[in-house]
Amino acid sequence: MKRIFIFCLILMFLLGSFSAIAGKKHCQGYRSKLDNIQNQQRQASSNKRSQSLSNKEAKARDTWWRCETGKLKPKLKKKKKKKSKKKYTSKKKYNKTSSKLAFQKPIKPLVPFASNNPVVVRSIYQDEKLQAWLLFYKPANMCARPKSTQQFAACVEDKRSQQAKFEQSY
Repeated sequence: MKRIFIFCLILMFLLGSFSAIAGKKHCQGYRSKLDNIQNQQRQASSNKRSQSLSNKEAKARDTWWRCETGKLKPKLKKKKKKKSKKKYTSKKKYNKTSSKLAFQKPIKPLVPFASNNPVVVRSIYQDEKLQAWLLFYKPANMCARPKSTQQFAACVEDKRSQQAKFEQSY
């Protein structure tokens, strides 16, 4: 008798913990909306867009949490309106907000590299030629930290010209 009672307790505990872990199914839509907004926040954007996304994220997080805790009021079902037959002219009206919601693709998670292969960085020259290039190339003092794009461009051009001279002499 004790074994059956213990078995029932363990079974009830496991079933209760499973439902807590799985989350509420009707709240998954709110969670996916929150994840979508957070993915958008990770992408580069202007200050104004960042603030807008921050506000959206706060609202979405609040709505999702109220759903999880059971404090969210259920949505009322909207009645569908019948479309009246109208003759359209050559100019069609286009509703941007509804089309964005209807055709919005889910944002894929960001992947830093397209493949899992190791990144290999190689020099233009290898072995003895590399040593000879390092001895030959003398960058100008201003090229250590160029202060403008003009200086940077001059440094790049100087390196290219020295490289051409090196190729001719080597």
